[in-house]
Amino acid sequence: MGIRAVYKDGVFKPLNNVKLPEGTEVEIVIANPREAIRRYAGALRELKDVGNIDWEEAYHEHILKRAGDG
Repeated sequence: MGIRAVYKDGVFKPLNNVKLPEGTEVEIVIANPREAIRRYAGALRELKDVGNIDWEEAYHEHILKRAGDG
């Protein structure tokens, strides 16, 4: 079974009606990971030796740092 969705405002939103019981656990598979990889590539290079990390926060810090350099 597949469910197409978009990620917006921190939430995965199905593109069509989904008939699943509340609380059903699902697994998300990124269909085209290239955009996500490009988005995080700079942050990953800077933080490659760091263990536990909040990747979303690291990305935003990376963007802010990049904006300050420009």
